[in-house]
Amino acid sequence: MIYLSTILFFILIITLIAIFLYYFLFKNKKIFLRFSGASINNKIKENENFLKIYKSILQKVTDGIAVVDENKNIIFVNNAFRKNIRSGLSDNVNKFELLTRNYELNNTINKIIENNDSTIIEKKISYFDKADEKIVLCKIFKIDETKYYAVIIRDITYIQKIENIKSAFIQNISHEIKTPITAIAGFIETLKNGALNNKETAIKFFNIIDHHAKRLNSLIDDLIVLTNIETGGASLKFEEINLINIIENSLQLFQNEIRTKNLKIIKNLDCTTFFSDFSKINQIIINMLQNSVKYTEHNGKISIDLYFETNSGANNIIADLSETSIVWGTIDSNADNFLYISVEDTGIGVSYPNLLRLGERFFRVDSSHSADPGGTGLGLAIIKHTLKLLNGTAILQSSLGNGFTFTVLIPQIGINSVSGKNNNIMQA
Repeated sequence: MIYLSTILFFILIITLIAIFLYYFLFKNKKIFLRFSGASINNKIKENENFLKIYKSILQKVTDGIAVVDENKNIIFVNNAFRKNIRSGLSDNVNKFELLTRNYELNNTINKIIENNDSTIIEKKISYFDKADEKIVLCKIFKIDETKYYAVIIRDITYIQKIENIKSAFIQNISHEIKTPITAIAGFIETLKNGALNNKETAIKFFNIIDHHAKRLNSLIDDLIVLTNIETGGASLKFEEINLINIIENSLQLFQNEIRTKNLKIIKNLDCTTFFSDFSKINQIIINMLQNSVKYTEHNGKISIDLYFETNSGANNIIADLSETSIVWGTIDSNADNFLYISVEDTGIGVSYPNLLRLGERFFRVDSSHSADPGGTGLGLAIIKHTLKLLNGTAILQSSLGNGFTFTVLIPQIGINSVSGKNNNIMQA
């Protein structure tokens, strides 16, 4: 009896153990599987969210990014890529070569794919987009051990332009400074070697030395003015200025050349006073007149117009311009009235390609049109930057052999509008 009870007891224990294993292992397995499935789904959603974040970031970076497979099918392309180099017909193309339409870029990535090249290729690519030259720096590479390739491009058109300007500036300034210094040194050497004993020759040489010294001094002065404007070091001092006096005094500076060339000066001056910065307005007018006197040939004519124009009138002037006119700046929408200054001459004129370049430092119209253009080559650059400081606008109109018209529109600054908000603005 005891033996039977013992057996029944063990059977009960085994049954309980079986039930325990069933409920706590098999059932828990289902629970575990359900739990694991939820975790995987959560992980997938989390990864999808991160993918959306990464795509959003890549769409907003300024560098162009494109990813293609070994058949050059587009896997991903951001907006900057389309903007920086794209010239294709459709945003929905699937092939890389149809997106870019750029032979050099497509040829480069073809070679990388064909050779299964894992090295990073960097090169500059230059191309034209709507007549404007663009330069981009490209970096092309295979993405680790995958079958995908990345193309990263950066628009360096502006940077390259700045580098070119710097290089040209160094070359030009070296030439502009070296020429008068060489002349001064040469004539001094000639005087020391005996020319000083001949009074007539000595006076001639001293006059030449004086001319080159003044030219060198003018160059330095113009560079200082231009640098101060560009770096924000130029301050504005607003006061009531007499425009007639500025015109007359400016013409007096070129009186000898006006008489020598027998130039006819026509003045239509309908306003006398203006509230602005005297030195800046004076500088603009002097450079405008100097340019006309310099390039107008004998027996030519220079017309000077001076009056006030309304905001609507100023906008109408811009709207009515021909396609070959060049405009610097835009009309200040906050100004009610503008000072209108126009200097028109019957000089040699400027071709359209050269007209586009006026305002560049040291740029002069082809010297073949003038035996001695003189000047520092900075006058128009100073006008351009000074007008920017005054929120002004310039209009350049010319064609080769048909004279030149230079017009500026400078907004009238009311006395009440001059405040202490800008440290570079003072009221006299």
